Amino acid sequence: MRIVIKIAFLINILFMPACEDMFDYSPYTIDFSDENRNVNQRNIEKLHAREKNDTITIAFTGDTHLFFDETEWFVNNVNKNHSIDFVIHVGDFADFGLPKQYLWGNSFLLKLEVPYFVVIGNHDLVGNGSKAYQEMFGSFNYSLIYDSIKFIFVNTNSREFKFNGNVPDILWIENQLQPGVDFTRVVVIFHVPPTNSDFDESLEEAFHNSLSHYKNVLFTVHGHLHNHEIYKPYADSIPYVNVFGVAHRKYNLIKISKNQFEVETVEF
Repeated sequence: MRIVIKIAFLINILFMPACEDMFDYSPYTIDFSDENRNVNQRNIEKLHAREKNDTITIAFTGDTHLFFDETEWFVNNVNKNHSIDFVIHVGDFADFGLPKQYLWGNSFLLKLEVPYFVVIGNHDLVGNGSKAYQEMFGSFNYSLIYDSIKFIFVNTNSREFKFNGNVPDILWIENQLQPGVDFTRVVVIFHVPPTNSDFDESLEEAFHNSLSHYKNVLFTVHGHLHNHEIYKPYADSIPYVNVFGVAHRKYNLIKISKNQFEVETVEF
């Protein structure tokens, strides 16, 4: 019996190298190809190369999780609208933060004919999702300027960082909002809104004060709640736009022109 067991063991050892490419040994393995790395920065470069129009038109989606059919329909619909300058995904790109889910999600967005940007969501941080996000998209907090509008992408997923007082990063936000010669207004994008229980309550006031201090925030956009609403949660003029999750088979189109904006709903 021992001889049989030893022979079986040796056979397994001999054949394992030949089967190396047949199996994923861990669902947490991050092994992204070049097209799935540093996506946000590469799309910033693509956006800067585009010809600017009088109106900036942005398609917003989010909370795609594992709604792959709906995500594919969203991409096909956006590609038919040649007025769209770029796409913003407001987070929850992956359902359980698995690298394979990141790859599945990005396989659809790679088919977009316009640049796209993804902000980090709470589901994206599950497991080793934080490493997968950074590998695929880059920093949790980042910004870009397009046609005198600054777009600031902020990690607001406080619960996933155990409400440690550092998420969102208030000092980074304040520095980003300081007026500059290369932009006139600001749009702030995040996943969890400050009035939600997943947002660090101890930072809510500081977050709000930062956004209202320079009076240059045109509006904010978030996901997490999956439905659509435009509201003003504080006694100031900053509108908060909650955009549709892709499961509704709808998305929001926001047009910015002359420091004004309008929001449309597109069904697909």
